[in-house]
Amino acid sequence: MPDFKTVVIGHTGRGDWGHAIDELFVDLPGTELVAVADESAEGLAAAATRLGLGRTFPDWRRMLDEVRPEIVVVCMRHADCHAEMAIAAAKGGAKGIFIEKPFVRSRPEADAVIAACTASGTKLSSAFVNRHSPTYAVVREMVDDRRIGRLLEFRGRGKEDHRGGGEDLRVLGCHLVDMMADLGGAAQWCQANVTLGGRHVTEQDLSDGPEGIGKIAGDRIDATWGLADGVTGHFSSVREAGFKQPAFGLTLVGSSGAIHIRPDHLPHAYFRAAPLWRTDKEIPWQAILPDGSLVADPAALPKTTDAERAAERRGWARRAAADLVDAIVEDREPETGMHASRSTVLMTEAVFASALSGRRIAVDRVAHDDPPTEARGGSREGR
Repeated sequence: MPDFKTVVIGHTGRGDWGHAIDELFVDLPGTELVAVADESAEGLAAAATRLGLGRTFPDWRRMLDEVRPEIVVVCMRHADCHAEMAIAAAKGGAKGIFIEKPFVRSRPEADAVIAACTASGTKLSSAFVNRHSPTYAVVREMVDDRRIGRLLEFRGRGKEDHRGGGEDLRVLGCHLVDMMADLGGAAQWCQANVTLGGRHVTEQDLSDGPEGIGKIAGDRIDATWGLADGVTGHFSSVREAGFKQPAFGLTLVGSSGAIHIRPDHLPHAYFRAAPLWRTDKEIPWQAILPDGSLVADPAALPKTTDAERAAERRGWARRAAADLVDAIVEDREPETGMHASRSTVLMTEAVFASALSGRRIAVDRVAHDDPPTEARGGSREGR
């Protein structure tokens, strides 16, 4: 397999380097990291030292023109530049793009990126790293094997800190809706209620969120999606909800059991061998380990430090990066590719569109600039 010429783009002080996205490609098999761009002179020097690179650029456009890279890594958290960079990379002949989440700000941006990548044959993967956890693969198998019976619904909550509401949905909820669509099929419709100070939001409340994340509104969100496989997904977030420990996570509710996924944590998921409404006896939540084994006693779990947990998460991200390389070689869609990424944008946009219209809407027919349309069924989409 050839080593694909790879460059990384960050912006110190404005989205920085995301979750150390640049470092994922250091000595990654199948890649050769050759150049770095950062508009901050200080940040550029630090990145060059960190990555061991001598070729540096204060202008990412110039880097793309001069280096002609095969893989472009868009690292900064700020999403308002993601579409521009991804489109330029695709038009410049890149074979692959790896991009920090959130993917882009809106459906028009998502569609423009996909059009550019489709025209050039470019593969794109978003850093939804929780889907690359070995434990998540076990969860998938448990769902397919009906270990929790029939999958009925998803229940997701954000971190519900000072970002609770619209910002929580954009920044953290994208992880949860990505897993919902992966496990339950593409969202068909959305019904949502978004409030601010107890009143329903209006168009005047919709404004650009921090860090270039796109349009947001509200300090409370309660959203429901109907998914293609007949499952219902829910997401709620209340600003400053008062939890001592963030409730951030996704619960898979089955007819005979349940699974709870805790993004970015170890253990990554837990299994309950009975439905949530079974309360007549104690039924423990058992930690799901990467090898598929279950541990009910917390004292029996391996002890991990914060550094070890961070290293484990970097391993998930590293697998995401490796999956992009494999997707280029195998000519396939990456696991968390551009179409999956688009789904997270559409599901998010639909929340605000439904709340503003006061109606259930068809997810694949809405954008901020379009009039809301009532859902009328439509064709079933595969996963």
